[in-house]
Amino acid sequence: MNRVATLALSATFFAGALLAQSTKPCESLKSLSVPDATITAAESVPAGPYQAPGRGGPGAAQPPLMLPAYCRVAAVLTPSSDSHIEIELWMPEADWNGKFEAVGNGGFVGAIGYPAMAAALREGYATAGSDTGHKGNSASFALGHPER
Repeated sequence: MNRVATLALSATFFAGALLAQSTKPCESLKSLSVPDATITAAESVPAGPYQAPGRGGPGAAQPPLMLPAYCRVAAVLTPSSDSHIEIELWMPEADWNGKFEAVGNGGFVGAIGYPAMAAALREGYATAGSDTGHKGNSASFALGHPER
């Protein structure tokens, strides 16, 4: 199985495990044990303006988005010994449409797609995105790392 498929299955399994536990308060998800994953944050985020990381400050092109209250879970996935995949999963605290929307990256982009996640959350979806195991927008992450 290629690495992209493995990543997609790992992220889907992780999201499914957390969604199955969604009857628990958000903060309690921090203690959930998921294979090949370390949950680094689990917090309730109140409804209000949201500015994606790296997109705020003076001269920002986009105003903050208004988002509903949600549970934010951040984690690092390690499906292989040479992997470090950062992901975030957002689950609406109310009015969930019962669906999950994974957001992705184009080309070699290594960044979580916060704007796409915000759009999905506003439509009632639970949503997740990843940095695909690297930062930046080149293939240099793969040099000397055949599994990546």
